[in-house]
Formats: sequence, C-alpha cells, structure tokens
Amino acid sequence: MIPLAQPQGSGYATPSTFWRGAGEQALSTGKSVIAPRKLSQVMLLALLGPVSSAQEVIPLTVVSGFPPTALWVEMFTTHFVPEANRRLAGTGEYEIDWNLPFGSVARPGGAFEAVQYSLGDLGIITTSFHSDKIPFYNLSYVTPFVTTDMGLVVRTVSDLHDRYPEIRRQWEDYRQVYLVTAGLVNTYQALMTEPIMTLEDFRGRKMSGVGMNLLYFEGLGSVAVSSSLADFYSNMATGLTDGSIVWPEAIISFKLYEVGPYLVDARLGAVSSVALSANRRSWNRLPEEIQMALLAAAEVYRDALAEETVQRSELAMTQFAEFGGTIIEMSTDQRRAWARTVPDLAGDWANGLENRGLPGRRILEDYMNVMRANDQPIMRHWDRE
Repeated sequence: MIPLAQPQGSGYATPSTFWRGAGEQALSTGKSVIAPRKLSQVMLLALLGPVSSAQEVIPLTVVSGFPPTALWVEMFTTHFVPEANRRLAGTGEYEIDWNLPFGSVARPGGAFEAVQYSLGDLGIITTSFHSDKIPFYNLSYVTPFVTTDMGLVVRTVSDLHDRYPEIRRQWEDYRQVYLVTAGLVNTYQALMTEPIMTLEDFRGRKMSGVGMNLLYFEGLGSVAVSSSLADFYSNMATGLTDGSIVWPEAIISFKLYEVGPYLVDARLGAVSSVALSANRRSWNRLPEEIQMALLAAAEVYRDALAEETVQRSELAMTQFAEFGGTIIEMSTDQRRAWARTVPDLAGDWANGLENRGLPGRRILEDYMNVMRANDQPIMRHWDRE
C-alpha cells in the first residue's frame, strides 16, 4: 500500500542541498579569492558532473480474487507490470515496488470491495459480479449476437468513458478511479452432452451458466441452472445439466470436453468482463508521472489480453476437435432466429441506466453505431427496438 507520508530524505545530495552545505555563496572567476575549502567543492562537482535526485520507490499492492494462473491475472503480470516499469525507466525518477497477492487478499468477486476499502491500491475487477454498483459494464452482455471481435468491444467500451464522464463517476461512489476495460470472452458457445441440430432441440434442456448469459436461452425453452464455472464439469457429468454456456478456452482449460463432446458454434458474442481500477486515495497520492505510466500500461494490457484471448480461443476450437469433440455450426438463419427469441435485455439495461441518471439510450446507440460502422455480423439491432 502507499504509505500515508512518503520519506522526505533520500540519503543522497541533490544540487540544492549541496549548495546549501557550501554556504550558498556565489563563485566568481574575477579578482575575489576562492577559499581552499570552496575550491575543493567546486572541483568535486566538476569531476562528478550534475548531481541527480535519488530514484523514489513507490509501493503498490494489486489485488484479484483469482490466482496468478487465470489468464486475465497472468497477463497483468506479463504485460501491465513490465510496460509501467518501462515507461518509468525513461526518466529514472520513480520505481514501483509491486506487491501482487493474487488470490489471497480477496475472494473471487471480492476485488471491488478490496480496492474500495483500501486493501489494495489497484484491482483487477470482474465487472459481472457488480452489476448492482457498476451496471454500465453489462453493455456487451445485453447485446448478444452482435460481434465476436474482442478487441473492438473493449476499445469501444473504453472509448465510451471519454464520451460520457458519467460512467467514470460510477466508480467515484465507491472510492475508486477507473483505469481501463478489458475482456477475456471472445464469444460464448453452448457445450452439450448430446447433439443439438435445431433450435427446438434446446427446449427442456438444462443449461449451466452465470448471470446474464442464462437469459440467452430463455426464449428457446431451456431451463437455467445458475452455477459457477468450477461446477460445470460435475453438473454435466452427473446429469444435473445437459449443457453449459461457456467460452472455448475454458472448455479446454477445465477439461469440459470430457463430459460435453458437442459444441454448438452459435457465436453468441464477445463480452467485456474485466476492468482495472485504483483506490481513489492511493491514486491521488501518486506522482503524475506514475499515473500516466499506469494509464498507458492499462491500454497495453487491454489490447494484449484481447489478442491473447482470440488466439487461445482459436487454438481451443482446434484442440476440441483433436480431442474427439464435434463442432456443430449454426447457420446465419438459425442465429438470427435465435436472436429474436432473446428478451429485450438491452432495452431493460438502458432503462435501468436512465433511472440512475445515465444516458442509457444514447450509450446503447453509440455502441451499436460503432459495431455497424465496423461491419459486424449483427443479428439483432438492439438500439432500434
């Protein structure tokens, strides 16, 4: 954590302290005589050259409820930290002493409160856990069947913060400063224990899922079973559920292909599920140079995580087939028909923001306009209903 007061002395002489020690007397090459002691000090300066300020070390604690092996946490260590260090090394004025107790200070879903109550200076926040506090971040969840371009989604959501300062102010209510939005799901898919050939085949099937994505199957007549990702395997293995709503990389990393050999390639869409934030008090104490370095590193982290997510997703689809899985690709007509069965999630979301004093309708329209401008394969124009 950042200490309440930074040490004032560094143990090294700066130019100002050196000259004060010399009596702050002006030197002249005229007729006045320079005392031997003063002469030795001048010679020492000439030999050493300019005396620079000592590098100041700033401790920062970063919290996440997930372990270092989780992709979005791992990428913080491999991309955010080195990028911040690289930028600060340019001037040499500051160095960050990183404390990364991932998975120990906060439980899954607890990083938001940990940052709010000063248990961490920075936090890797899973936004879906906090829809009641920061509902804006459900934007990509309430607009399925729009895009699987992870990079486009997180950049667009990040840009909306600049267009609408009201979004940033959501964090201020919880003593936090928003840094960036990121994501690790380039598209949700349906992993099934039995083959699905038509939309009607989903009727009566029990689906494991988390939160908002369960509503994608409501109009198909499926039965929602709210579960954590860690329970998906046992749910399908025991017959508690017939399938899971999951992204490709998780299918491989959690070995779900062993119990769900059929992947329905519905391309439900990418979602932005991660945000980086800072404790407001900690942030305000940081030198501007460190703030700028952290903001720049946040964008590098965002883009690198999106790229890695896409690469791992593509690899996971290949590995799924290699492990004996069957990929059932849905046609455009099937996906468009499916999209029409989903409740008006975006409309409800926009109205909820409006009730909080946020321009939900305009934000939704701006988001969809970006998707249309980038020629995304939109199955349902959520802002036109």
